[in-house]
Amino acid sequence: MTMTALDKIANLQSQFSPNGQKIATLVLAQPELVVSLSSQELAKAANVSQSSIVKFTQRIGFKGFPAFKMAISEELARHNTIGGNVLNQLSTQPEPNNTLASSLSKMAQQKANAIIDTTKAIDTQLLTDIAARLSQAQRIQLVGLGANAIITRDFNDKLLALGLPVIHSKDHALQSTIANTLTEQDVLFVISNNSEQPILQLTAHAAKLHGAAIIVISTPDDLLLNSLADMKLNIICEPPLHSIANQHFNLHLAAQQTLTDIICIALQQELNR
Repeated sequence: MTMTALDKIANLQSQFSPNGQKIATLVLAQPELVVSLSSQELAKAANVSQSSIVKFTQRIGFKGFPAFKMAISEELARHNTIGGNVLNQLSTQPEPNNTLASSLSKMAQQKANAIIDTTKAIDTQLLTDIAARLSQAQRIQLVGLGANAIITRDFNDKLLALGLPVIHSKDHALQSTIANTLTEQDVLFVISNNSEQPILQLTAHAAKLHGAAIIVISTPDDLLLNSLADMKLNIICEPPLHSIANQHFNLHLAAQQTLTDIICIALQQELNR
C-alpha cells in the first residue's frame, strides 16, 4: 500500500527540525489548512518562515509546496469520498445557540468542503488539455473582476513565473478592447462566480468572435459564460452558513485558488516534457 503524505509526516515527525515539527504538528492536526492557505499563510499559522515550509515539503519527497498541496487535497478528497473523518466530518448546518467556537469550526469545514468538492469534480483529461492549450498560446488574456480579481492577479503572477505570455489589465474598460486583438493562437481565461457582469460577457463574445480559445472557471449555473467556453472548470460551493459580507465570495475564492494552483501544477508537468 502506498504511503500517503500524512503517513510520511507522521512517520518522520520525530526526525524533523524544530520548525519541521511545528509544521508537522499543525498539518497532522488540521490538514485542510494546507489546501486552503498559501505557503506564506501556512508558515504564519505554524510560526515558521516560508522557506521552512518549502524545505519541509522537500523533506517528505515533494518538489515544493504546490505539489504537496495537491497531494493533501487529493488525500482529503479520498477520505471524504469513502466517509473518512480526516476533517472530523463536522456538521455544516447551523444549530440553535451555537457557540462561537462551533461556528468557527463549521465555517472552516464549509471552506474545506468547497475545496474538496471542487477538486473531486475535476476531469484530469480536461486539466491536461487546458495545460496543453495554455502552454501553446501566443498570448493569454486573464480576466477577473471584483473579488475574483484577487485570484486573477495571483494566477497572473504564477503564469509569469512559468514564463507564459500573460496579458492582465486592471482597467476594466480595456478588457473587451484587448479581447478584440486576440487571434486563434491566443487564449482568453475568465475567472468568474456567476455575477453576470456585462464586461465579462462582452469580453468573452469579442474573444469568441476572433477565434480565441476560451477557458472559464465559474459556477455550474454561470450559463452564458459556460456556453461560450471551449473548456471550463466548475467551482462547487454550498450556500454560506452566515450572512456576513462576502462570505459566499470567500468560499468561491478558496475553490478558485485551488483550481488555479492545480492548473499550474499541470502546466509545470506539461512544460517539463
